[in-house]
Amino acid sequence: MTQTNRQIVLAARPEGEPKTSDFNLVEGVARQPEVGEVLCRTIYLSLDPYMRGRMSAAKSYAEPVEVGEVMGAGVVG
Repeated sequence: MTQTNRQIVLAARPEGEPKTSDFNLVEGVARQPEVGEVLCRTIYLSLDPYMRGRMSAAKSYAEPVEVGEVMGAGVVG
C-alpha cells in the first residue's frame, strides 16, 4: 500500500506577515523505509516562532530555509 507524503515548501520569502501564497503544499508518494528506518504518520506538528526568522535571508542564529526547500519542524508520530 502506498503512503502519501505531504510537505510544506517555502515558495517565496514573506514580506511582512507570511501569506498562504508564500508556501506550496507538495504531495507525493512516501519512499519505502530502508533497513534500520521506520515510516511514521505525523500526529502533532510543532510550529514555533523561530520558524519566521528562518523564512528570511537575514543572518540569524538559525540557518535560513531556501526558497523551494521544505520547512522543517518537530513532530510526534
